[in-house]
Amino acid sequence: MKKSTFIGNFVAWVVVAAASIAFLAWYHLTDPDTVLAATDSPLVQTGMVLAAPLLLFAMGVVIGLLLLWFKHILMGRGARLACRVVAILSLVFILLAAVPVVVPAAAESFLGPAVIVVYVTMAAPILIMMLGFVYALGCAGVDASKRGPFAKYLPDDEKDGRAA
Repeated sequence: MKKSTFIGNFVAWVVVAAASIAFLAWYHLTDPDTVLAATDSPLVQTGMVLAAPLLLFAMGVVIGLLLLWFKHILMGRGARLACRVVAILSLVFILLAAVPVVVPAAAESFLGPAVIVVYVTMAAPILIMMLGFVYALGCAGVDASKRGPFAKYLPDDEKDGRAA
């Protein structure tokens, strides 16, 4: 992984995590009457829906990026592309959960993603963290060998002058 890719993604996801933590701290630690008065705001409603899932996703990304950076993990191009596609689609699905808040006319159309994201956040938060980890794997460096990322653990193909 290039240093600029690591730093850019790390900083961006730490900012997302910090913003989510700040919102959740305000929401849970502020006087309930103040929070209730502010729930009419679309920004607060969006935070109520997205803060927890985005925090979980960001935690997975940050953990994954640190693991990739310090362990120098490389992946094949196909696996990296598959991880990137799965992670971006899941992030878009998470963001679709906020569409009913922003566009009330589309509330019925996008109620499914909202219910799924909120339910998964409560019932299986590790799933959203793993999707963030998959995003980090999509940022991994490319293994230049043609044999794959585990080639150093495999025996040589040409031993004693003959192919296996």
